[in-house]
Amino acid sequence: MQTRLIYLYSEEWTGRRAREVHTLSTCVALAQAGVDVTLVTAGGQDELHEQLADIAGTEEVPGLNLVVLSRALGPIRSTAIFSRNFNYWVQTVPSFQMAYTIHLKAGPILRQAGIPYTYEAHEIFAQTAQNPVRQRKLHLLESQVLQQAAKLIATSAPLAMGLGTWFSIGKDFTIVPNAGLPPLAHSVSDPEGPFVYCGGIADWKGLDAAITAASEVKAPLRVIGGTVEEWRALAEKVDCSAVEWRPRVSLREVPEALLGARAGLVPTNLDVPAGEYSCPMKLFDYARCGLPVLTTALPALQSLHIGTWCLEVPSPSTGSWIDALRQFEYDPAHAEAALKWAEEHTWEIRAAQIMRALDAA
Repeated sequence: MQTRLIYLYSEEWTGRRAREVHTLSTCVALAQAGVDVTLVTAGGQDELHEQLADIAGTEEVPGLNLVVLSRALGPIRSTAIFSRNFNYWVQTVPSFQMAYTIHLKAGPILRQAGIPYTYEAHEIFAQTAQNPVRQRKLHLLESQVLQQAAKLIATSAPLAMGLGTWFSIGKDFTIVPNAGLPPLAHSVSDPEGPFVYCGGIADWKGLDAAITAASEVKAPLRVIGGTVEEWRALAEKVDCSAVEWRPRVSLREVPEALLGARAGLVPTNLDVPAGEYSCPMKLFDYARCGLPVLTTALPALQSLHIGTWCLEVPSPSTGSWIDALRQFEYDPAHAEAALKWAEEHTWEIRAAQIMRALDAA
């Protein structure tokens, strides 16, 4: 009997977030592996279908159903409205054996609907709160979601340990790192090209340190990501005059955007809660394109078994990045090693890992 799984993404779909690429890529891979997957979101139907075409190369994937339920009632938008609409809808369709989510707010919705769920953790949300009141609320919700989940998945072993300690979780986590598309046939790297950063440009991404370091050592730098407004805001904080900037591109356009780069940068600031347990998807994008990588020494890398093609920068400080860029030497063997590593870290392989976790007693 085919497994029926509901993936609940309790946010509006924007087509711009890394977690949306992660969610949709996971759903596509599970469907292609034979799972009957229904992805339910809280809005953004057009954006969802456009991104499916970008990720899968088609607007229809056998075994994958897309359902968009509103979280709005006139000018009011809330999780309570979405939860009510979800409960009405789920009673009209055949039952699901399991649910899957990466959202804390989805946990109570699924529990109310009586559907056992797997929760996949990407960070410790309670650590990201800006004030004590919100931290207490998040801590309570996160603890409940973790304790009530039928199964737990984490994107790295350090994250699983952190969650277990923070919330006194007695259950085991299955470690399933992020993934990427299959590797290209040949590397797009060039030893004479610029360093490249491709991804979001929020503060915790650490991009300011990389830009300052590149300027200091007079290394060419290309940045791909964000909007004009976001780039202008960043340029007010750090001198970006020598940086080649391009706005964010679709997933299918990433190889062309990375063409001719000497190495990809992952300057994540692990000193902030959102960065500490990051398992950056840009690492997988660089690897599948055959780029050597320089990355902050993130705890999540322990679960990824990276090789010498991926140079770990000991701290997210500007000084460490200056040293790393100054000492970097391009090696074509590293480009080939990145492609080989990417073969073992695809969404297809990730889906198989998730299926084993779901099937485990």
